[in-house]
Amino acid sequence: MNDHKPEYLTPALISGAVAGVLCGIPFVNCLCCLWIIGGAVLAAHLLARGSTVALTAGDGAIVGALTGIAAAVVERIVSLPLRAINLSVYQRLMERLAQFADQVPSQWQEWMQRSTTGQFSLAMFLVGLFISAALFAVLGVLGGVIGASLFGKKPAQTPPPPSPEAKGPTNAAA
Repeated sequence: MNDHKPEYLTPALISGAVAGVLCGIPFVNCLCCLWIIGGAVLAAHLLARGSTVALTAGDGAIVGALTGIAAAVVERIVSLPLRAINLSVYQRLMERLAQFADQVPSQWQEWMQRSTTGQFSLAMFLVGLFISAALFAVLGVLGGVIGASLFGKKPAQTPPPPSPEAKGPTNAAA
């Protein structure tokens, strides 16, 4: 058995960065789960391309999970500056809804007020990062296993055909 271990980190970081940026951009992030799975498939492809041995489903799962975690970190970082855009759209939506509601409960008004202030909370950022990392890792495992099954097979190494001289002694006397 070959003990060669593939390099997981580089394909995971490259694919995680791509998937994380796509997940962090508003209106593109509606396909967030698909971006994570696709990023993990891409990571498995990059891993298989750089590996000399066939990939197993475990290799795909590892690179997929790492891709999901990297994507969660990048997504959180990319979405921070875009948060103001999201909040302004959300605030206009809530104002429009309040115009059409005859009686809005006071708890809903308080919730709207708190959610539209846009205050940054490190605790909520870390909780969101942890939840995203867990969810993205699971989706990444799925994509990594799919990618390993698609791209992980290496063609069988066939020995070169024997040369004509090696076929054996010829009967020169006949």
